[in-house]
Formats: sequence, C-alpha cells, structure tokens
Amino acid sequence: MSSADHDTSAASPRTSPIALSLANCARAMSFLEQFFAAFALMVIVSTMGAQVFARYFFGAPFSWSEEVARLALIWMTFLAAAFVMAEGRHITVDVISARLSLRGQLWMECLSHCIVAGSCLLLMFGGSRFVWYVGKVGSPSLGIPMSVWYGAVEVGLLLMAIHSILNLVQVMATGQPTPRAGIVEEEALHLELEQGE
Repeated sequence: MSSADHDTSAASPRTSPIALSLANCARAMSFLEQFFAAFALMVIVSTMGAQVFARYFFGAPFSWSEEVARLALIWMTFLAAAFVMAEGRHITVDVISARLSLRGQLWMECLSHCIVAGSCLLLMFGGSRFVWYVGKVGSPSLGIPMSVWYGAVEVGLLLMAIHSILNLVQVMATGQPTPRAGIVEEEALHLELEQGE
C-alpha cells in the first residue's frame, strides 16, 4: 500500500459522516453564540456611550442604561463561555493525558467530556427552580423579570453541556483524541513572550 493510500485511510475516521455532521453542528452553534455575544458587547458599548453623552451634554443621565449594560454583560459572559467550550479553550490542568497512550488519551478525554456535561446539567437543573422563582421579581429600573437575568446562567450551562456532548460523540466517532498541538504551541509562544519582557 502506498503512502498516499495510508494517509487516506488514516484520515478516513476524521471524515466520517457522523464526525462531519457533528463538526458542522458545533460550528453553527459556535457562530450563533459568537454573533449574540458580539451583539451583547455592542449593546454594552452603545448604552455606556449614550450614558456618558447624556450625562456630560444634557446633565441628565439615562436611568436604564446601566441596567441594560449589566444584563448584556451577563448574557455575553455565558454565551462566550459556551463557544470557548466548543473550541476547547477553557483553562485546563493536563497532567495525566500527556503520559498516556493514544487510547488512554481517548478514554481520558471521553471521561472529561462526561464529567463536564454532567456537572453543567446538574447545575442547570438544580438552578431551574430558583430561576423560575425569581421570575416574579422585576429589575429596579426597567422591570425586566429577574428570570431573564439568571436565565443567562441556565442557557450558558445548557450550551456548554451540548458542546461537551457533541465533542464526546465526535471523539467517539473518530476514535482519536482531539489534537492539542495548536493550543500547546500558542501557549508556549505566550510563555516565551512573557519571559522575554
């Protein structure tokens, strides 16, 4: 068998229909999360700018701008946490995986995805009663139900759990652990830059 055939057979698990459909689903989710997080950031900047303008030019700041910016910040935080999860860029301490074989790394990654998804779902279901309960209370300025504020946490946890499950199924479909070379190289570059300063 030629080297080209060997490369094709080695790459075939990565290009299986299940892996491709899951990758496309995760990519679409990540795009939407980034879009809404960017929209929330735009809301924060515009409302804070309007607040400063109204304060210094009209002497009468808006009573609602700080509340809108705070709400947008909360939603942006948890939406960003979701797409950071999709890219595998949350802070991790990886001590064991580097010392394992490829099969061991695969099982370790599957276990970590299960733990993350389970923890997110447990926190989400545990907090759902509280989110429902505070829905009767409105925010001081605009009267927005507090369930909209705390609901950001629920949505963020649900999205992170979905990303973990998608990553788990994708890893199991390919039969290979997720390559971390790019992340390791980037972190090494940052470390070299910090040491050079």
